[in-house]
Amino acid sequence: MTQVPPIIIFLATLAVLAFAAAAASFLLLVWRLSWSLQGYVATELQRSKYEERVVAMLHDFVETQRATNEQTWMALQVQADRLNRWTEKRISSGQ
Repeated sequence: MTQVPPIIIFLATLAVLAFAAAAASFLLLVWRLSWSLQGYVATELQRSKYEERVVAMLHDFVETQRATNEQTWMALQVQADRLNRWTEKRISSGQ
């Protein structure tokens, strides 16, 4: 049986340790990426919920403004009709 030189044993040990360190580093990297992606997904879901709330609030605001504009327009039309009748009444009565 031939004897293996000590340098080969040392290099083989270093290679095994390097492989184990690389595997552990890769697993740590994968774990860290999955953790950060979970945080990103949670943040995006929260942002999406906030966007939905903002859109709903804007929709309510637009509807309120539309109703207010309709009421204002109706009030202006009523006042214009009253003014026109009053003007016609003054003209027809000769004043």
